Amino acid sequence: MKEKFITQKPNSLFLHKYIAYYYFHCSSNHGLHKKFIYYPNIKNALTVYKNSNIEFSNNHSISKPNNKTDFSFIYSGVQNQFRTAEIISPFEKIGIVFQELGINHFIDIPLSTISNHPIEKSFNYFGNEFAQLFDAVYSEKNLANKVKLLDIFFTNKYRYFKEETLKDCVKTILNSKHKITVHELSNKYNISRKTLLRAFKKHLCCTTKDYIDIVQFRNALNDYLLLNTKLSFTELALENEYYDQAQFINHIKKLTGINPKKFFKNVKHLGEENTFWTFQ
Repeated sequence: MKEKFITQKPNSLFLHKYIAYYYFHCSSNHGLHKKFIYYPNIKNALTVYKNSNIEFSNNHSISKPNNKTDFSFIYSGVQNQFRTAEIISPFEKIGIVFQELGINHFIDIPLSTISNHPIEKSFNYFGNEFAQLFDAVYSEKNLANKVKLLDIFFTNKYRYFKEETLKDCVKTILNSKHKITVHELSNKYNISRKTLLRAFKKHLCCTTKDYIDIVQFRNALNDYLLLNTKLSFTELALENEYYDQAQFINHIKKLTGINPKKFFKNVKHLGEENTFWTFQ
C-alpha cells in the first residue's frame, strides 16, 4: 500500500467550532523512512499511533514499528519553534487537530495541569476509554464510519469552557486586521498584562506574545501558499504587518530555522487543510 494522507472535517457541524479536522496517515511500505519538519501553529493536535514506539530528543522525534505497543498518544500544543520528525513504515496514525482553544472544551481541568510542555509524550487524560475508541476506529475500514466514531466520542466529552475573556482575546487576535499588541489586548479587555499572560499559560501553555507572533507567521504562510496570486516577500511582509522585509526575514528564520526563500520553496501542503511540512 502506498502512503496515504487524508484529511476529513467532523461530520458534526457542532464540532466544527472545536475540531478543525481529523487526519489519517498510513503506509505499509517497509522501505519507507521519512523525515520532515513541522512548524509553529496555533492549532494543536492529538496524534494516535498504532503499533509504533515514539522516541524523543530535544526538538526531534522518531516513530518506529513496534507490535508490542498498542497505541501511543502524543499531544502537540502551541510551539514557538520548528520540530523535526522521522517516521519509519509500516505505520498508522490518526490526528485530531483542534481549533485554537478547541481541546479546552473536552477537558475538565486546565490544559497546563495535563501538559505544561509543547509536546506531551503520553497523553492519558481520557484513560482506557480513549484506547477502546481507537481500537474501534482502527478496526473500522470505512473512513466515514471512522469519523462517525470520533464525532460521537468528542460530542459526548464536550464541556463548556468558561474563560470568556481569554476566548475574546483569541478571537480578537485572529480577526484583527492589524497585528494586535499585548498592550492593546490588555486595554481593550481591561485586564492586566500579568493576568492575561497567566490565562494564556494556563489554557494554551504559551505566552501571549508568542501566540500573536505565531498567528502572524501562519497568516503569512497561508497567504503565500494558498492564494492563487503569489506575493513578493515585500508584499507578504506588508500584508501581514511586519515592520519591514528585514523583520519578516528574521521572524521566518527564527520560527523555521531557514531563510524565507528556501522555506517557501520547500514547504509542502498536505491534504485539504492547513497542514504544511517540509520533507528532507
